[in-house]
Amino acid sequence: MRNKYYLPLIHKGSHSIYPFYRIGGFGLGNMLFPFFRAICYGIRDGASVLYPLFNQIQPRNFLREKNMSSLRNYNIIFSKFTWTTLPLIQSAKIYYCNCWTDEKDLLNKKNIFFIGCKNYFFDLIEFRDFIRYFVNYSLQEQPKNFHNNVAFHIRLGDFLLSNNQIPRDKILKTIEFFLKKKSYKINIYSDFDLSKLIDYLGLSSLPLDVRLIKNSSPMLDIIDMSNHKIIVGNPRSTFVEWARFLSPVGLNQKSYSLISETAYKKNKISPLLWNNFL
Repeated sequence: MRNKYYLPLIHKGSHSIYPFYRIGGFGLGNMLFPFFRAICYGIRDGASVLYPLFNQIQPRNFLREKNMSSLRNYNIIFSKFTWTTLPLIQSAKIYYCNCWTDEKDLLNKKNIFFIGCKNYFFDLIEFRDFIRYFVNYSLQEQPKNFHNNVAFHIRLGDFLLSNNQIPRDKILKTIEFFLKKKSYKINIYSDFDLSKLIDYLGLSSLPLDVRLIKNSSPMLDIIDMSNHKIIVGNPRSTFVEWARFLSPVGLNQKSYSLISETAYKKNKISPLLWNNFL
């Protein structure tokens, strides 16, 4: 029987050369969906997974934010995931010597490319335990104990452009809620640096017991957030949803949504329900 191949094309951009690079593309949260669909379905269907097209440059973000992280290049992260895919050059030969079709033909075609978010976490929920193991094994991360800490995700960046950001008053009131009524320490995870975050919040400095965490990669931010007993964020963000999805078995993480329950239900991307709506 002829081999079956699955390709995490991630994002089928018009300016790309597989498997080397593409111009533009997704943030990390969105990139993980097609990658893990290819991996999980590949295991299920006995398919070989080709090297993912993860090397990207995002010039629009760089021109706006003028820092290297705004390029949204996640090579270091995905290089740790490719132990389970075919090598780059072998993948290129297979790709250019075969015809490919979309996931809609998954049941009756051999060579399938995976792009986009599709049904988000609804496609992956049955593989949740495996994906947890895969991420922790690939990154060699040991679970951390964030006792009495709140993971607070504040996404700005492109949310400012789309007008989907959380109002600063809502953020400040939520911080106050946990500091005064719950006596927690708050770890903020954000796509903005400290000075831009403080400026957005209209503060001179972050309050006592509130700190901005900056790990060496956004994937480590996701893992950190997943290990908090309490997580606060915007359910529209796939980044914070990945942290909830990867939370360890037995942690029983509690989540607090920064948008209303009505707004949440209109944009539901995960079968994992949010516990509270602030």
